Amino acid sequence: MEKVLERSEVKKEDTWDVESIYGSIKDWQEDYEDCRSKITYLEEQKDSFLKDSKHFKDFILLSDKVERQLEKIYVYASLKNNEDTANTKYQELLGQGLNLYQEYDEKTNFVVPLILKEDKKKIESFIDSEEELTPFRHTIEDILRYQGHNLSEVEEKVIAAYNTVLTSASKTADMLMDADMRFGNIKDEDGREVELTQSNYGIYIRSNDRRVRKDAFEKIHQVFGSFKNTLTSTLESTIKCNSTTARLKNFHSSLELSLFINNIPDSLYHNLISVVHNNLEPLYKYFNIKKKKLGLKEFHLYDGYVSTVTDISKKYSFEEGKQLVINALSVLGEDYIETLKKAFTERWIDIYPNRGKTSGAYSSGTYDTKPFVLLNYTGDYNDVSTLAHELGHSMHSYLSNTHNDHTNAGYPIFLAEIASTVNELLLSYYMEHHASTKEEKLAILNERLDIFKATIYRQTMFAEFEFYIHDAVDKGEVLTAEKLCDKYYELNKLYFGDDVVVDDDIRYEWLRIPHFYRPFYVYQYATGLSIASYIAKNILEEKEGFRDKYLEFLSSGGKDDPLEILKIINVDLTDTKVLEESLTMFKETVDTFEQLQS
Repeated sequence: MEKVLERSEVKKEDTWDVESIYGSIKDWQEDYEDCRSKITYLEEQKDSFLKDSKHFKDFILLSDKVERQLEKIYVYASLKNNEDTANTKYQELLGQGLNLYQEYDEKTNFVVPLILKEDKKKIESFIDSEEELTPFRHTIEDILRYQGHNLSEVEEKVIAAYNTVLTSASKTADMLMDADMRFGNIKDEDGREVELTQSNYGIYIRSNDRRVRKDAFEKIHQVFGSFKNTLTSTLESTIKCNSTTARLKNFHSSLELSLFINNIPDSLYHNLISVVHNNLEPLYKYFNIKKKKLGLKEFHLYDGYVSTVTDISKKYSFEEGKQLVINALSVLGEDYIETLKKAFTERWIDIYPNRGKTSGAYSSGTYDTKPFVLLNYTGDYNDVSTLAHELGHSMHSYLSNTHNDHTNAGYPIFLAEIASTVNELLLSYYMEHHASTKEEKLAILNERLDIFKATIYRQTMFAEFEFYIHDAVDKGEVLTAEKLCDKYYELNKLYFGDDVVVDDDIRYEWLRIPHFYRPFYVYQYATGLSIASYIAKNILEEKEGFRDKYLEFLSSGGKDDPLEILKIINVDLTDTKVLEESLTMFKETVDTFEQLQS
C-alpha cells in the first residue's frame, strides 16, 4: 500500500505556487489590515457617495480595489487551508478571511438599495461623465435592472438580517442527512458486513454484484423515506422563503426571481424540459442495451449505474495524463496550448494527495493570481479527465482575466461549466479515436454516455420536479410528503420508460438531493453540457472560424449578460437548436456503443 505523504514531504514541483500570492503570513496580515481600514472608510461614505459623479467614481473605484484585495486574502487562506486541513494556523487564516468578507458585506450593504432609490438617469449621467467608470457600466446597469423589484432600505436590511434564519432549513437538512442519519449495514461482494453511508453509496450502487446494488438502493431510500415528513418540512420552508421573496419584490414567480440575476427568460427553462421530453427514446435505447448486455429479464433502477463494459484498470502517470490532455486539446490551437503549458511550468497545480489535504478537485484563483488547480491525482482515467476539466475552468479564468478589467472578468455561473465540459468532451473523443482495443473504446463511450445521462437527462428531471414544487407553493398549495413522492415517482416512470422497472423506493430519492435547497440551479448543468456539446462538435469538425469565436467567448468574462456572450459562438438559447443537437450527439454515441457491443 502506497504511503500517504505528509504535506512537508511533498516535492515542491508537485505543489501549487501559493507563495506567489503572498510571500509570507506577515504579508497576508498587512494586506488584511489595510483592507479592513478601506472597508471602514467605505462605510463612512454612505451619505456622500451619490453626491455627484466624482464622489460616485471614487467610491466605485475604491470598492473595486477592496474587492480585489478581499479575493486575494480569502483565496490564499483557502488554498493554504486545503493543503492541510488539520493545520490550525491556516484554519485561523480562513476564518479571518471569511469574517472580513462578512464585514465588507455588512458595512457596504447600503450601496445597492441607495443606487436603486436614485433616479436611473442620474446614475447613468455619472457613468457618461466619468471615463473611469466606463468598465463598470454593465455592472451598474445590471443593478439598475432591479428597480421596481427593490424594497426600501429598511426592508432590505430586515431581509438581510433574517437571511440566516430564513435559510436555516437547508442547514437543518444538511445536518440531518450528513451527521444524524444512519443507514445500517449491508454485505459487500465478498459477504463482509459493511456500514452503508452517503459517501460509499456511490460505490455499492455500481457493484457488479446485483444483490449488493439492490440492497444499497433499497436500504438508503427506505431510511430516507422514514424521514419524509421532516425533510418535506425543511424543503417547504426553503421554497416558501423563495416564493415570499419573489412576491415581496414584485416578481411573477419564484422561477422569474431566480433567473432574473442572469437575465434568463422563463421560456429557456421550459424549452429545456420540452426538448428532453421529445428525445427520451435514445435514453430508453441505452437502458435496453445495458439490460441485454447484463443478461437481465428485468432492468431495475439500481441496474442503471453498473458498467456493462470490461473495467479498464489502466494507469496513467501524471506526465502521461498531462500529455494526453495537451494532445486532446491541441485542436484549440497553438496559442491555447502555449498558455495551457503555463499550468505545468508555472505551478498552477497541486497534484497528489497528502495527509490532511482536502478531497476532490477544483479550480480557484482571483484576478490578481494564477488560476490554481487542486487535484488528488492517482492515475485513473477519471483523474486524467478531471485534469482536463479543471484546466478548462482555469483557462477560462486566465483568458477572461487577461482580456477584461477586474469588474468584467468574472464570468457568471450560467457559463461556468461550459469550458470545463468542452475539455472533457475533446479528451473523450481523442481517447476514443486513439483507443488501442475495443474494450478501451467501449469504456470511453460508456463514460461519455453516463455523463449525458447524469447531466442532461437526470438534471432536467430534477429541474422539472423543482418547477413543480415551486409552482405549487407560488399558487398557495400545501406540500405534503405523499404529493411530492408521487410526483417524483411519475417523473422517473417518464424518464426511464416502460421497459425499466421503476422501483417504489425511488419515490424517496428527492429527499436526498441537496441541490433542491438552492432554487433553480440544476438546470444549468443541462444547458452547460448542451452548449459544450455544440462547441466540441464544431471544433472537431473544424468549422471555419469557429475556434477563434470560441477563444473570444473564453476571453469575454462577464462583460455582458450570458445569453449575449453566447451569441459570440452563434448560440441562441431562445430557440431549441443547441439543446436538440446535444441530444443528437448522445443518440449517435448510443448507436456507436450498440454497434461495438454486438
